[in-house]
Parts: sequence; C-alpha cells; structure tokens
Amino acid sequence: MRKILIFISLVIVSCSDKPVNMDTQLYELAGKYLTKADFSTIPFYNKRVYYGPAYSLHKNGEKKEEGQFEFGYKTGVWSGYDKEGKLIYKGGYLNGVEDGLWKGYHKNGKLKYEGKYKAGKQIGKWEYYNIKEKLETEEVYFSCNEKCEEEHWPKVCTIEGKIKSSKNIK
Repeated sequence: MRKILIFISLVIVSCSDKPVNMDTQLYELAGKYLTKADFSTIPFYNKRVYYGPAYSLHKNGEKKEEGQFEFGYKTGVWSGYDKEGKLIYKGGYLNGVEDGLWKGYHKNGKLKYEGKYKAGKQIGKWEYYNIKEKLETEEVYFSCNEKCEEEHWPKVCTIEGKIKSSKNIK
C-alpha cells in the first residue's frame, strides 16, 4: 500500500500545472520533449517525458509559442506569436504532429490562411487571404478515403497531403 501511495504522489508531482519554458527546462530527443536533469529535486523524475503546459520565448523575451504536452509530445491547440507578441498562428497537434484546424494571421490580426491537417499533412480545402482579409487562393489537398486505403493497403498513401487543385480568386 505504501509503494502505491509513493507512486501516485510521484505521478501527481510529475504533472505540471504551471507552464514551463521549453528552451530552459526541456529538450527534444527524437521528436519527444524531456525534462532536463535540473528540472526536479526528485531524482526519479529527472530526464522524463514532459506532461503539462509549456511555452518558448523569442530572444527579445516575447512569447514565441505556447501549448500543452502529453507524454512528451505537443498536443491540443498551440499558438504562435511574432517578436512583437502578435498572434501569427493557432492550430492543433496530436502526438507531436499537426492535426485539426489551423489558422494563420497577418500582422494586422486579419485572417491569413485557414485549413485542416491530418497526421501532419494538409487535407481538404485551404483558403488564403490577403492583408485586407479578401480571399485570394483556394487549394484542395488530397485526403485518402476508405476506397483509397483499400487500394494501397498496407502501404502508406503517397498522394495524401498533395495539392489536388488550386484556384486563384480575382
């Protein structure tokens, strides 16, 4: 029983609620973020995969990006900022790769692009806007459906994420 309580307390301590600076307290190894040796006073916890909120900073001290880690991978919605602190993108991650809706923004805060990722590849319709938020380009990216998967199974689809069509709007 005592060992179980110790284990549970270690798990609770290892999950951070306070965002950590990715540049100073974490390091990346093969796409997974781990804690540095001086992250915790508990030796068991040192150099473990990170689970919790994190951020990184530009050299001028402004926030560069922020989001959540699970099992050492970026997950959920992440936001990126320019050197002046203005939002430049917001998008989802799943197990360290882009997944879900992504939006990019011009310096004036207007929408620059919008589209979806699936397992790190662009899919479906992506729309690109000028600085006045007027639609300029529409691109459709190929995404593999059940019929496509049956045709090339067990191999990975080689055309998924490639541009199917592109249209400039005047």
